[in-house]
Amino acid sequence: MTDYLPHVATVPFVLGCPEDLPATVPAIEAARPPEGAAVVARLSDPAARTGLRPLLDAVRAARRELGETDSVLIEDDPRESRPNRDNDEAFGIERHRGRALALLLGALLAAFEGVLEVVEEQGTGLDEANWHDLVDGFEVIADWTADPRRVPRPPAVPPPREVTRSSHLDGLRRWVRGHHVFMAFAQGCALAVSSLTAAVEDGDQETAAVAAAVATRMMRASRAALRFAGDATEDQYQEEIRPTLMPPIAPPQMSGLRWRDHEALVRALTDSGPAWSSLAEQHPELLEEFRAALDETYDAHKGVCGHFVGSESPSLLATSRSHRPAVGVLGQFHRMRAGLLPDAGGEEKR
Repeated sequence: MTDYLPHVATVPFVLGCPEDLPATVPAIEAARPPEGAAVVARLSDPAARTGLRPLLDAVRAARRELGETDSVLIEDDPRESRPNRDNDEAFGIERHRGRALALLLGALLAAFEGVLEVVEEQGTGLDEANWHDLVDGFEVIADWTADPRRVPRPPAVPPPREVTRSSHLDGLRRWVRGHHVFMAFAQGCALAVSSLTAAVEDGDQETAAVAAAVATRMMRASRAALRFAGDATEDQYQEEIRPTLMPPIAPPQMSGLRWRDHEALVRALTDSGPAWSSLAEQHPELLEEFRAALDETYDAHKGVCGHFVGSESPSLLATSRSHRPAVGVLGQFHRMRAGLLPDAGGEEKR
């Protein structure tokens, strides 16, 4: 584990494998942890909504309700790529095998606590809309997996605190914790998209519509997670974050695009095109909202990248033979991912 990680986050950050998650709503209902209802009750308590500190206390109480999930550290996984292994090492992530939904719920609560600790103490540069979407992401998956036949109600969110002070390694703290959040959110979004696809294939348009609404909220939450990860000044980036993305600190094959959680989401999107087309025949607004959320997420990623490295600079993690601007590469991936979905009229793109 990289030496600086214990100074900026609670590590190891335990996360299950996205390949182990259920892929249908009936499978979610069969696998949902019995502690999930108590977790939702803790998070939805009106007393927790009166401020950041009460919400932080509620998240900690919810973690106690969930308890330790029986799991086994995965030391050799043939499904794992070397870039993913290097990514996990760089961010202190441990992959465990156990009750998949309980592991996801535990990761969401741990990431939520990590975000609230920073924001309650030192504030955030996120605006109120992004802050709301970020908090919603933690809660919508907890609520939906406890009852996947209904759309969770949006939570009341205590307003964020503006940045009032900054401590040593504060930028790196947000960078690492924001990536923990994004990986858990990517799993949650992939879970919702896969459930949508399966429900449409089973002819259950009502359940598919619920999953679509959840997927959109998770995509918006993913956008907010990227912005939280990039909630740093230029000086903080240069002094704290940039050195971790370069040799000798960065592992040799580290590449954010090769994280298995992101790849699982891309696979789910790839498989979902026909389902979105079918769903859009009755609910075109659900497709429109998801496409808009996907566009906004890529715009956020490009915005963070452009803010720190400029619009014409290659990624620090690019190979020595690559001189393509990082923002341009992200733009290409944006077009590819958007092309997996039908347009607003319901036709698949070819």
